[in-house]
Amino acid sequence: MIEQSHVNPLVPVHQPSSKSIGDRVIAFFVYLTRPNASLTQMEQRRQSRLLAALTLTLAFTSSIVAVLLTARAGGQIPTIVKSLVPGILLTMVLYFLNRSGRYRLSAGLFLAQTFVTIYGSAVATQEPTWLLFTTMWFIFAALLTPATITFVLFGLSLATQIVLSVTTSMTTIMSPFGTSMVFLTTSSMILVFMAYRTGLERERQQELQTANKRLTESEALLEKRVQERTHELSVAKEQAEAARLHAEEADRVKSQFLSSMSHELRTPLNAILTFNELMAMGTFGEVNEEQVDYLQKSLNSGRHLLSLINDVLDITKIHAGMMKLFLEDGFDAGWEFEAIASSAEKMLMGKSVQLVRDIDHDLPPIRCDKRRVRQVMMNLLSNAVKFTEEGTITISAKLRHNEILLAVSDTGPGIAKEQQDIIFEPFVQTETGITHAGGTGLGLPISRSLVMAHGGQLWVDSTPGEGATFYVSLPLQAKSDSVQG
Repeated sequence: MIEQSHVNPLVPVHQPSSKSIGDRVIAFFVYLTRPNASLTQMEQRRQSRLLAALTLTLAFTSSIVAVLLTARAGGQIPTIVKSLVPGILLTMVLYFLNRSGRYRLSAGLFLAQTFVTIYGSAVATQEPTWLLFTTMWFIFAALLTPATITFVLFGLSLATQIVLSVTTSMTTIMSPFGTSMVFLTTSSMILVFMAYRTGLERERQQELQTANKRLTESEALLEKRVQERTHELSVAKEQAEAARLHAEEADRVKSQFLSSMSHELRTPLNAILTFNELMAMGTFGEVNEEQVDYLQKSLNSGRHLLSLINDVLDITKIHAGMMKLFLEDGFDAGWEFEAIASSAEKMLMGKSVQLVRDIDHDLPPIRCDKRRVRQVMMNLLSNAVKFTEEGTITISAKLRHNEILLAVSDTGPGIAKEQQDIIFEPFVQTETGITHAGGTGLGLPISRSLVMAHGGQLWVDSTPGEGATFYVSLPLQAKSDSVQG
């Protein structure tokens, strides 16, 4: 955007080479006609400057006329001078009203005052000399108002003159003094207008020069940027391979860093949760029900945060190849899955959902990482609870050949075929998942990696609108203790 010039178009541009009296007068006049800072539109600022100049000039010339009329009357104040004084005072009030930023109100009142003064004086004195000022009034209207309003005011003035010509009988002989007054007032207004137009043209020339200068600078800058961009593109190919290697190294370092930060993150958070829990129990002093409620909400939020931290650290360790399984013998799958189902029932409180168990209790013990298998089952059950608002959730555990087949079924919204693969990608969720559950989108990717590390599989079978079933196959003997992403 081209920056607008703020040169006062009512005065010539002077270079302050010396502080002469003329320079001081010009600077003072610039100050007197400066528009209010609240006026931001350039055209309105110009009109405000013009109105300030007109009101000052009109007040000044009216004062001269009053002095001359008084001198001509031999020192006695004529009646017309007495009527001029309130007009001069009102003109100055309008000047200050304009300077305060209320240009439109000031311009309207100025035109109304001028109209009433011209025609009122003509009727009161029966002097047609006053009607010569209507041209000056019409010029004011053209300068200070839009074209539509100017035409309306022209019609008003014409109609008023027709009415006066029909209803009054004014003399048509103009005295030399009256002619001089008309010449003085009209000439001063014309001079103001000429100064305004000359300054306005100068201002526009400066704006044009500024625009041309900026255009030239923009062209030079554009050419320079094109050259720089060409050079950047030539270097980009050489940097691409180095950037890829740096990115891989940075990813490895990031994964190692996040993994090593697990203790630093979990330890203080666990301490905070412990202190909150002790406070809620009243260990450090009696707490009321409202305080217990606040502490419980803080505990829930902290546990949720701890769960998110654990998920992020788990997926980071998996990608970095730093997660190991702690394999143990004697995992009683039937008993463990019953315990997990009991935990899920607590999560269903307040929902119209029935939990169905189909667990064989004679399942053989398996060798696995007990904590990680529980984590997988809790992830699947938590998802089923989140997505099922009514109906049933079924937990199934059966022996199939040399593996245990687990299944968690729900009657939720289901998953479209084309989205059944992406749900196992880190940080990716379906639209239904975002709407119903939120979260990080890490539970299923972590679960699949943990199951595959045991030598098993995790997959989904779902039809939209009919729910989903997640299957987990676990061998009786885990084949590896390393988890790969």
